[in-house]
Amino acid sequence: MASRFCLLLVVVLFAIAESAPTTPQLGGWSEWKNADNSVNEICRKLQPEVQKQLGEEFSRFEALTYQTQVAGGVNYRIKVNVGVNKLVIIEVHHDLNQVDTLTKVEVVSSKNSGVVPVNYAVAKPSAIKRVNVLAVKI
Repeated sequence: MASRFCLLLVVVLFAIAESAPTTPQLGGWSEWKNADNSVNEICRKLQPEVQKQLGEEFSRFEALTYQTQVAGGVNYRIKVNVGVNKLVIIEVHHDLNQVDTLTKVEVVSSKNSGVVPVNYAVAKPSAIKRVNVLAVKI
């Protein structure tokens, strides 16, 4: 009888754990969400800085999706459509004084293979350090 009760208890606890909503890990990134007006406003403000950092002009600069992370303000990771077969992923720190600072830029070029090479740039006031990453799946 006791073993049946223990088994039933384990099954019930497992079912409860599986049905519980998932929450982001403390300090981790949220799920990807569709961009809203506030995220598009951040992109509009930072477009000139991103273009300067990458040495390119973009006729299109539209936020598609984003993630957030709470860290002394809010960090944003934003996927931005900048044209045909090209995305820019930017990271922005929105501090407690409501100031947005560009912290990272990734240029993602899609290929027919489904694998995309990434050109990674860390935004720094003096220079950009570029590191080539082999491939990333989107």
